[in-house]
Amino acid sequence: MTEQPPADRAHNWLVELAHKHRVSPTQRRVIQYMLGSLPYAAFASTIDVAEAAGVSQPTVTRLATALGYASYPDFRNAIREILRSPSVSAPDDPATNKLGFEQQNIAALERTIAGEPMARAIDLLSGTQPLGIIGLRVSSALAEYLGYFASRVLPDVHVLNDAASMHDAVLQLRLDGATAVLAFVMPRYPSATLEALAYARRLGMATVAIADCPVVPFIEDVDALLVAPVGTDQVFDSHAAAVVLAISLLDALAAKHPERTQQRLEAHEELVEHWSTVAR
Repeated sequence: MTEQPPADRAHNWLVELAHKHRVSPTQRRVIQYMLGSLPYAAFASTIDVAEAAGVSQPTVTRLATALGYASYPDFRNAIREILRSPSVSAPDDPATNKLGFEQQNIAALERTIAGEPMARAIDLLSGTQPLGIIGLRVSSALAEYLGYFASRVLPDVHVLNDAASMHDAVLQLRLDGATAVLAFVMPRYPSATLEALAYARRLGMATVAIADCPVVPFIEDVDALLVAPVGTDQVFDSHAAAVVLAISLLDALAAKHPERTQQRLEAHEELVEHWSTVAR
């Protein structure tokens, strides 16, 4: 078996550690930053981490205690121990421009797309009909985006983005034969979305979630968690990584039934001339 790179070992260790302890939403934000900034985060000061994560310095310090360490230096040293390897040198300061951070977020998808949760998500979603895609608040646009393209290659796709009727819609999916549901759960994790995931599980449906961080408070209600880091360096959050991940997931689902995919694409292609005529 190929040995994991030190940064991957540190990433997995931190995720497992966070799942074993109760952390606050702001502390999860610090963990999210650290996961996307290894190995640099293990060599940064509490001030640097706090500024980069957009939280106060005491929040960073209290995170170490929440994770079972006497002090932040002790916690940081634990990460450094994992990172120590002849192949890992002292890290350079990461790119500070906005584009650089967004590129890091998209690059981080490699771990998600190649991981076991992605394979499980593909298996679960390829076997369900209809397919429900849940998305509320900021996630509504992501659900609509994926739903638009999914309907081109998959039969019976439903976008669920009305909180008031969410339970009714989830129930209807199950009554119509759905065995799994997909949800976008981006900050700040709308309660109606979390309730829908839990309700789907109670109805016997498998749940797949695309979220911003591997450390989420609803992990027990998710069968496959796909992580797409969110860019937080601008006025509004950037969900570029979530879009790339969603389309990659759809591509894999389409590949499960190549003949059906080709037939449906050809049928839509016949409408192109009509669209062009209407546009004139």
